Amino acid sequence: MQASDHIPAPEGDPVAPAGRTHAHKTPWLPSPGTARRLRRAGIARVLVTGCLVRVSLRGEITAREADSLAAQLRDLVQDGCRHLIVDLSEVTYLAREGAGVFFGTLRALRAVGGTLAVRGACPRSAATLHCLGMGRLAE
Repeated sequence: MQASDHIPAPEGDPVAPAGRTHAHKTPWLPSPGTARRLRRAGIARVLVTGCLVRVSLRGEITAREADSLAAQLRDLVQDGCRHLIVDLSEVTYLAREGAGVFFGTLRALRAVGGTLAVRGACPRSAATLHCLGMGRLAE
């Protein structure tokens, strides 16, 4: 991983930037370019504690980022994530297509007995989630 690929974790967080943990608790090591793919998907940080993963999104989550974001969240579930918290506090715009990604993620998590919660949504993003019938995730 190049120095320009580094995604900083907040101080005091015990996990490496963009780190994940497999179901058997072996640390996942990022391949070259992983940080760039995460940033393109709008993901600023990934914090892992056992089977709980907190994903912080940043910027605009539009239709352009939706496919990439869906793939990254799907990978987290496949790698053993069972409880996912999506932090939208740094999201400036959430398009319907971007919010729709959470449907597939929720479906995948429920299939393995997991949960999904969305936190920190600004009023505009929360309104998008409510329009799609996903308001309960953001409460």
